[in-house]
Amino acid sequence: MGGGNGDLSIDTLNLNALPQDCIATIISFTSPRDACRLSIVSTIFKLAAESDAVWESFLPSQYQALIPSSLSFSSKKELYLSLCENPVLIEGGRKSFWLEKVSGKKCYMLSPKDLYIEWVNTPTYWRWVSIPETRFEEVPELLSVCWFEIRGKISISRLSPMTLYKAYLVFKVHDVYGFDYYPVNLSVGLVGTDGSMRTAYLDPEHVLTEQQSTLVEDEMLPKARVDGWLEVELGEFFNEGCIDDGELEMTAIEIDGGNWKGGLIFQGIEIRAVTPNLCDSNLGLDSLSTAESVTAWESLLPCQYQDLVPTLVSFSSKKDIYLSLGGNPILIEGGRKYFWLEKASGKKCYMLSPKELYIEWVNTPTYWSWVRILEARFERVPKLISVCWFEIRGKISVCMLSPKTDYKAYLVYKVRNVYGFEFYPVKLSVGVVGTEGSKRAAYLEPERDRIPIDLQPTPNDVQFPKARVDGWLEVEMGEFFNEGCMNAGELEMSALEIEGGNWKGGLIFQGIEIRAIA
Repeated sequence: MGGGNGDLSIDTLNLNALPQDCIATIISFTSPRDACRLSIVSTIFKLAAESDAVWESFLPSQYQALIPSSLSFSSKKELYLSLCENPVLIEGGRKSFWLEKVSGKKCYMLSPKDLYIEWVNTPTYWRWVSIPETRFEEVPELLSVCWFEIRGKISISRLSPMTLYKAYLVFKVHDVYGFDYYPVNLSVGLVGTDGSMRTAYLDPEHVLTEQQSTLVEDEMLPKARVDGWLEVELGEFFNEGCIDDGELEMTAIEIDGGNWKGGLIFQGIEIRAVTPNLCDSNLGLDSLSTAESVTAWESLLPCQYQDLVPTLVSFSSKKDIYLSLGGNPILIEGGRKYFWLEKASGKKCYMLSPKELYIEWVNTPTYWSWVRILEARFERVPKLISVCWFEIRGKISVCMLSPKTDYKAYLVYKVRNVYGFEFYPVKLSVGVVGTEGSKRAAYLEPERDRIPIDLQPTPNDVQFPKARVDGWLEVEMGEFFNEGCMNAGELEMSALEIEGGNWKGGLIFQGIEIRAIA
C-alpha cells in the first residue's frame, strides 16, 4: 500500500483468498439468512457458509439435549432447518420447541400439562380430551367455571438473549358461553413484577353492549390461525439476556364477573420470538403507506389464498395471513393435503397425505393396515405389513406450485420392526408426467450395518434416510424447477421396488412432502 509520488493507493482485498475456516468464522457472526445469501458469492463462500461450524453457531447451546436424534442428521444445517420447520416435543411432551427460521431464536409452546389451570382436574369443571389437530396428547376442555385462571411459567435462561418475545393463548371454541360479559385480564412479565398487561374477549363473536360502541384501548378479540385454532396475545417481553435464574410468567384471569362460562378447548401458551420489521425490510415493505402495504402483502400471497384459508376473514391484515401461513401449516382439500408458505420467500409448499397417493394394495388388509398415531399430520396413515411389490405414486398439478421455483420432494415415514428393505434400494423419481425427470435410489432401511456387505453402495450412489426432528424419517425423491410456463401438466413422484420379489414390511407412511427451496 503506498505510491511513489506520495499518493495513497489501497490494494483490492480478495476475500476469496482467505482460508475457508476464516470465512466460516466471519459468517458465523451473521445470521442464518445472511449465511444463505453469502453462499452464492463464490464456491469457497458456499463451502464455508454451509459448513457445520457456521450452522452450529446458529443452533441453541442445549440442542443436543433437546434433540436426542441429532446425531442422525448429515449436517448441522439440515438439523437447523428441520428444527425450524418441524416443532419437536420435549420434556416428555410437556413443551413443543422450534426455531424462528430467519433469526434462529428459540420458540416454545407450553402444553396444558405444563400450566397451572384452576380446577383443571375436577371433572365437573374441566375434562381432558384427545383431538387429532392438537400438538399434545391431551388438552383440557372447559365445561363450566366461574373462576377462570390459567398461569404458565418458563425459565428466562431458556429464551434467546437480546430478543423480543410475544406470548399467545391458543384455543378453540365449542359452544362457547359466558365470555362475552367481561374481558379476560392478560399479563406477561418476570415473576414479582407487573410486566405488560392487556385484556381480551375470548368469545370470537363478542357483541358490543349498548354502553360500549367500540372496544376500549388494549382490548382484543381472538385472531384466527391457519391451523384452525384461535389466539390472543397475552403480552410481550424483551429478554436482555442478563438474567439467568428468573422466570417469565404469563396469566389469563377472569374472576370479576362471577358468572359461569365454558365451551373452550385449550392447546397451550405459545411463546414466539419476534424480529421487529425484519420481514418488512427484507421484502422492501417497511417504508410503504398503509394502503400500499396491504396491496404489497396481498401480492405475496398465493392467488388462491381465499380458497385455501377459509378463516381469512378473521385476520386483521394481509400481513397476518402471510405470517400465519408461513408458521402454521393448514389442512386443505378435506384433509388430503397440508399447505404452507416458505416464510422467507412466500413459495408454496405441500404434503400429500396417503389418501392422496396411489399405494399398491393399500386397501388389502393382508398387506397394509390404516392406523391412527398421535404424531402424524393426518387422521389415518398406512402401515406396511408385508408386500413383495412396493409402489407409491403421487401427483400434483404444476399450477399449484410457485413459478420460477426449485422444488424437492421427500418420502416421509417411520420404521416399526422394518424388514426386507436391506436387499434392494427403492427407485425414486420426480418429473412432469410423460418426461424422464430426476431419478434417485435409496435404502429405506435406516441402519446401514444391516445392508449386506456385497450390496454396500458407494457414498454418491444410493441415499439413506435422514432423521427429522419431528421423529419421522425422509428420503429425497428428486427435484423439479417450475418454470411457470406450463399450467396443465402434473408433477409425478414415485417410489418403486419390485425387482427383488422379496417380502418387506415394517414402515408407516405419512406422505410425500414437496418443499420450495429458497
